[in-house]
Amino acid sequence: MQNKKLIKVNQQVIGRSFSSATSIVTSGLFSRQIAWRGLGATLLRDGLPHGVWFASYQYSKDYLSQIDGTSYPGKSSAFIPLFSGAFAAFAAWAVGYPFDVIKTRIQAAKEFNQSKSVAQATREILAESNGRPFAALYRGFWLKIAKAVPASAVNFYVYESVVESLRVIGD
Repeated sequence: MQNKKLIKVNQQVIGRSFSSATSIVTSGLFSRQIAWRGLGATLLRDGLPHGVWFASYQYSKDYLSQIDGTSYPGKSSAFIPLFSGAFAAFAAWAVGYPFDVIKTRIQAAKEFNQSKSVAQATREILAESNGRPFAALYRGFWLKIAKAVPASAVNFYVYESVVESLRVIGD
């Protein structure tokens, strides 16, 4: 997955053609400076936020079930998993989005022989922020939220529906 993202960033940010970007990545598949560029930031972007995603979903689902007076899953409305999934996506991306910005900066470097660390890329982004670090680290955040919130809401709704269907079948 990491290599596909690197090809995408090469096309979008640097302006390389698909064949050029693919060739560069595949020719350096085992080179730390090319194919694995941004892996540390990718792990930070995906690791911690996934924990936040599931924990915030469960917290929201439990809290709303108590307010609603039901124990979800069951006869509760679709609102609980939909809202909880939306809340979970927002919370997860609020934590992980800065690492996505950092990862993209690392992967978008035009010079493949100059590998940046997460710390170097972060310092570079903050130096360019004109005293607005949150604006720099959350650039494009609302576009990500516009995609992630509905997707997460639907994912958790479908998950809970399937679990409930399997529970009924098992009884």
